[in-house]
Amino acid sequence: MSLSPEIRTETDPLAAMLADPEIRQSLAVIVANAPTLAALASISSGLLQRGPEIADNINGLVRDLRSEHGEAEGGIGGVLPLVTSLGNRADTITTLLDSAVLQPEVIEVIGRLGAAAQEADSQTAGKTVTVGGIFSILGKLKDPNVQETLAFLFAFADVFGQSQRSKKA
Repeated sequence: MSLSPEIRTETDPLAAMLADPEIRQSLAVIVANAPTLAALASISSGLLQRGPEIADNINGLVRDLRSEHGEAEGGIGGVLPLVTSLGNRADTITTLLDSAVLQPEVIEVIGRLGAAAQEADSQTAGKTVTVGGIFSILGKLKDPNVQETLAFLFAFADVFGQSQRSKKA
């Protein structure tokens, strides 16, 4: 039995840190995630090893973007004026995208119109064709296909005219 109380004289900094409950909790998290940390370390090591190659690739891309010779066929520099132009017209492009012009139903109608125009062109281009006289034209008006197209044109004219009138008001 000693007359003096036992005083801790431990001065080891590591032992002092391990005695801290917060540090012990942090070490538990690190140990629990050791496989993930090892994978991250491996990936980071590979990235660091390939760093110069990646930097060279990025530098080459930047060089291509800055190059005056980039406008050659397949060059990236040729796209930059288009990107700038599109950026300057962002409001107009957004308006077009939000308009009825690009609705699937409208695109389908325009597609049919284009197909009909191509077929009509192939039937008449470079060929001597005659429409005939007034009676021949009146006879064509009895054709169901012509009647359906005229009905479409008249309906379109009516709807568009109403739209024009409401726009002025």
